[in-house]
Amino acid sequence: MLKLSLISTAIICTQLQGAASAQSNSRSGFQVIKVQEFISSNRIKVTIPKAVAVQLFSNLEEQEGRKSEDISVAYPTQNTSVIVHTIVGLADDSVSGIRNRIELRRNKNKWEIVWVGRQYKCQLNRGHQDWSGSLCS
Repeated sequence: MLKLSLISTAIICTQLQGAASAQSNSRSGFQVIKVQEFISSNRIKVTIPKAVAVQLFSNLEEQEGRKSEDISVAYPTQNTSVIVHTIVGLADDSVSGIRNRIELRRNKNKWEIVWVGRQYKCQLNRGHQDWSGSLCS
C-alpha cells in the first residue's frame, strides 16, 4: 500500500500577526526535548519553518495501524514560528498519540530551532487520556 493511503494529513500553514492564542503559545504540559537530539533523530537538514514541517512529514515510515497526522506552522511574530506536529492512532500498546511542538526564531535572516517539547496521549487503561508530558504506562 502507498504510504500516503494510511495517513490522513492536513498541513495548515497560518501566518498570524501579533500574539497567537495563549494555548498555542504555551510550553506548559510538554516534556522538554533537547534541540540537538531532536534535530539529529529527525535528520533535520533545513531551517525554514515550512520546510522543517515538510521534512518532519516526509521522514515518516509506513507503520502498522491506522493513524492520522496534522502539521501546523504558525508565525506569532515576524521573527518567531511554532510548528505543532501531531500523530494519533499509533499501533502501540501504551501510547496512542504523540505531539511535538517546535519553536523557531529568526536571527539575522536565518531561522534556528530554539525549543522542542513533546506530549503523549495514552491508550485506554494505560495512563492519562489527555495530552501530557508524562509518559504512558
